[in-house]
Amino acid sequence: MNEISFYEEFSKKFSQYLVTYLGKDYNVFYCCNNTLDNLICNLEKACSIKIKPANVYIPKLKLDIVFAICCDNKKPKLILIEAKYLHQLSLKDYSQLVGYLQVAKTIDLGLLLLIQKGASSSKLSNDFQEIVRLKKLPMDWIVDLKQFNEKHNFKTGIISYVPNNGIDWLDTKELSGISSFDELVVHLK
Repeated sequence: MNEISFYEEFSKKFSQYLVTYLGKDYNVFYCCNNTLDNLICNLEKACSIKIKPANVYIPKLKLDIVFAICCDNKKPKLILIEAKYLHQLSLKDYSQLVGYLQVAKTIDLGLLLLIQKGASSSKLSNDFQEIVRLKKLPMDWIVDLKQFNEKHNFKTGIISYVPNNGIDWLDTKELSGISSFDELVVHLK
């Protein structure tokens, strides 16, 4: 088994949580395991709302899961989930999420997901845990693309999921990260 085996199960559960927190005015759609341009195209078909701004290049990044959060008269918000089926997350896993968000430009929020593979006393590797503990992990980003005269903002968080069970958040409030569904909803509304 690998993380792809759990995409659908996790996405359904995450959607259920989001709908509960967001309320009846919001709709949640997701697509899995494709390139970003195809994921956005499929999300646009599912929600019948234009997500891709006109004349904006969407890179062909191969991504795990993308959610579109839609509400009448509001621009849809996108959440990227970078999933890992491991015992622990490492700094390179987080760096991959941040790299995707920097290149994608159209995604507002990113969550690094640990699909827990067996029992582990710590969800983060020692080096990753130290950076978090020392509050040296950037989680609220402003990327200034001077060459293109544009800025891009995104925010991140870290979650874990035990298959057939619940979703837990790593507390990253002191790092300006997203640490709960309540905080995620604030950024989605």
